[in-house]
Amino acid sequence: MSTTINRRQFLQTSGLTGTGLAFSLSIGGCANLSRADTAHAWQANAWLEITADNTVSFYLHRTEMGQGTMTGLTTLIAEELEVSPEFINVKTSSVHANYVHPDYGLQITGGSSSTSSSWIPLRTAAATAREMIRRAAAQRWNTTIDNVQIADGKAHFKDISLPYGDFIDIAKHLSIPTVSLKTPEQYSKIGKPGIRLDAPMKSKGTATFGIDAAPASCLKATLVRCPVIGGTAKSWKTNGAQDMPGVKKIVEIHNGIAVIAASWWQAKEAAKAITVDWNMPPFSALSDDTILSGFRDALANNSGKVARDDGDIEQALDDAEQVIEAEYYVPYLAHATMEPMNCSVILTDNYCEIWAPTQGPDIAAVAAEHASGLRRNQVTVHTTLMGGGFGRRLNQDFVEEAVLIAKHSGLPIQLIWSREDDIQNDFYRPSALVRFKAGIDKTGNVSCLSHKGASPNIMPYTFKEAAGAVLPAWLPDGMVKSIASLGPTIYGDVLLDATSVEGIADSCYQFDHFHARHVQHDPGLRVGYWRSVGHSFNAFFMESFVDEIAHESKQDPYSMRLSLLSEHPRMTAVLKSVAQHAQWDKTKAPSVFQGIAVHHSFNTSVAMLAEISIENNNNDRIRINKIVCAVDCGQTINPDIVKAQMESGIIFGLTQALKGKITIRNGAVQQSNFHDYELIRINEVPEMDIHIIDSRAAPTGVGEPAVPLVAPALANAIFAATGKRQRSLPLSLL
Repeated sequence: MSTTINRRQFLQTSGLTGTGLAFSLSIGGCANLSRADTAHAWQANAWLEITADNTVSFYLHRTEMGQGTMTGLTTLIAEELEVSPEFINVKTSSVHANYVHPDYGLQITGGSSSTSSSWIPLRTAAATAREMIRRAAAQRWNTTIDNVQIADGKAHFKDISLPYGDFIDIAKHLSIPTVSLKTPEQYSKIGKPGIRLDAPMKSKGTATFGIDAAPASCLKATLVRCPVIGGTAKSWKTNGAQDMPGVKKIVEIHNGIAVIAASWWQAKEAAKAITVDWNMPPFSALSDDTILSGFRDALANNSGKVARDDGDIEQALDDAEQVIEAEYYVPYLAHATMEPMNCSVILTDNYCEIWAPTQGPDIAAVAAEHASGLRRNQVTVHTTLMGGGFGRRLNQDFVEEAVLIAKHSGLPIQLIWSREDDIQNDFYRPSALVRFKAGIDKTGNVSCLSHKGASPNIMPYTFKEAAGAVLPAWLPDGMVKSIASLGPTIYGDVLLDATSVEGIADSCYQFDHFHARHVQHDPGLRVGYWRSVGHSFNAFFMESFVDEIAHESKQDPYSMRLSLLSEHPRMTAVLKSVAQHAQWDKTKAPSVFQGIAVHHSFNTSVAMLAEISIENNNNDRIRINKIVCAVDCGQTINPDIVKAQMESGIIFGLTQALKGKITIRNGAVQQSNFHDYELIRINEVPEMDIHIIDSRAAPTGVGEPAVPLVAPALANAIFAATGKRQRSLPLSLL
């Protein structure tokens, strides 16, 4: 059955107004740019432009950071427009209200939602343009629309075939029709393997990342920073740095001393000569021990906020034949993107132009506005490709720094963070501590589950930066900053930050009595969104503890999960898939063990099984043989990309499970580069066996859902092998 979209619905989903599809994209908020109809171009809608020479351009409104968004979203356009994805010229969109994410109210890329949020709007935009071309062709050929066929970027009538570009003069004056979207049976591109559109330019080295995007006039800048995030300079000495080769200027900004030079290496070498006496922030006495003890005190002395309350947990625990208790802990983690933070700036008295690898171009525009002292309509943001994002590039501190350096120096600059800057000045994945209780009844079944966790909230840090992008641009800067400063109060004292409890409060497990509670406790180290956010630790907590329950109650971990998920067929389907493909119920060699886990995040169900073996010839070290993964993400757009994202998530999750840990001493992050903040290496990656559940449901997220399951699947396998339960990360394979 086809999906029919009428004119009103299309206007609502595309953000278009006015007569017909002629659409003037006036960047009133962030750039003096207009994409209006001309004699040679038809601006079909916010995403599509067709020119007289038959160039079809798609304005990509989400950022490509390796996850395949460019290819996936272009495929949606290509499917309904009846062209191949390779035929489409993909351009990066500007900052505009039409591109705001419907769920977040910001023009951001995150939450594994680029495809799901664009599923209807982009196909509708393309189908509408297609049908208007058909109508224009029918009008030109003086026939009915039913006699006009559309295929391969051309309109066909009898023995006549002409490209779309030949009809734009007529199409631009037509009204918006009601369109029907294709059914799955009609798909010729959706659901089929296809090449990555960004692969050729990345393979050839012609892709433009943020670090490549600086205009030729930009000098290079680096920043001497306080070893503790948030420190400011009390006094400083250049010690001759200003006279070193290539150095152009040295200036102070709010959080450090900037050195500007002809090359980045010259700036970095000169920065080594500068000495600074720092004003330390309040948490400069923070250490790993005080972080953990602070969490424990918070759990003991603060009731927190209720996130879920099914049944009567206290009575159920009292009535239980057996109560199982456990405490779990995870450390802070860095994002460690391959491309470090960077931003290029050209600033004058009248405009600010920036080039940045950002996941939030509208938030970047606000950061530039505030730092420069200009108005929003004087700021232009050019969003580039990025060498990994993982949530880090939702925060725009690097944009603010770059604009401030340009402002104080009066020079066009490109700020590039060193790897040490990047590791030691992150918005970290929160550390968290949780305590569980579960009750087992007389029949041996789990009757109830109680959870209480403590962690810092992410939203206060995000709200501070993002508020300006949500609020009207005409509000005074001081008022915007005042509202933004309310983040800690709103999300600390009033509202529950849902990311702290996601994966637990919304768990699919069916316990008759289920209570979840969260205590907000912030040790002071700033935190941000990290690939899979709260699911990254809550899946480890929940799936490890559910495994404990199974073993303590003498139940098979797989079978018990199936019984607790009987009302969730998509979850049971992925669980059955990994069990079948990994032969869960088959007898294994004496040295081979398996652990299983299942989780629902970003509207996607994933199950994972880790198979390990004990290497008796290597001091009984544990070897990871294989990871089996099954995913139900609804309708796949490109199965190759889904598989790649599952594999990517597994590799990312292996770093969390086996290596990732940020440690703090006297408020300072101790790790500095990949020698002491290791990522999983190619030779350490096990065999990965990915299975995609066939589905015709609307597509859901794939960029993050595999990440959370690696740690619990491995932890459960290690317990099966050793009988020892590891309740903190990273795990030990010794």
